[in-house]
Amino acid sequence: MREVEALERRYYPGYIDEHARFDAVVRRYLTPTTTLLDAGAGRGIQFPNDYRRYVAHAFGVDLDPAVGTNESLDAGVVADLDRLPFRSESFDLVISKYVFEHLERPLPVMREIRRSMRTGGRLLIHTPNRWHYVALGATVTPTRFHAWYNAKRGREEADTFRTRYRANDESALRKLAARSAFRLVSIDLIETKPDYLVFHPALYRAGIAYERLVNRFEVLRRFRVQLIADLEAV
Repeated sequence: MREVEALERRYYPGYIDEHARFDAVVRRYLTPTTTLLDAGAGRGIQFPNDYRRYVAHAFGVDLDPAVGTNESLDAGVVADLDRLPFRSESFDLVISKYVFEHLERPLPVMREIRRSMRTGGRLLIHTPNRWHYVALGATVTPTRFHAWYNAKRGREEADTFRTRYRANDESALRKLAARSAFRLVSIDLIETKPDYLVFHPALYRAGIAYERLVNRFEVLRRFRVQLIADLEAV
């Protein structure tokens, strides 16, 4: 572990992680009149971001009843994303973090999110890119393996869900956007430091080499791990 820590200090001084990058994108659209929806908000423990002081209202929706305990929301509602219990044109901004990789039917979800949004509003998505080696590995391994591996990293089993990767690359999102009245404004693909390989220094070195390679060459961008999408409701 000391070797990994030394590698981190050498290769990632002043590192800004993917959560801070997504947070920066979200903050571009926060105003005192914004009504925000966190789609798949959960308990708000794993990736906490409290935007209540910057917006008029902050709502959240999740299938987990624990969404009602999420302290980053004015109100948390238990519901499926393809059957939102909100009136049409309720929201200016919808954010969804590490949810789209789990969607079995992403098109009805995006259409329902669009119904709930005002024209000109923004849908911001943070999700793994399906063409990264971690996502490819997750695709061919069972959920029970993901739960075991995440437990080794300190994540509770209840926070591990089945992954499907049906809306997790630039091509898929463009097609989904076109069919659900969104305009894809931008997609940022980022390779981050390989925290998932910290258990072995040699693998961590290999992860660093991969990160440097795919971040250096734009032709390899489709193989980066993090995907941040900005979509406008049209």
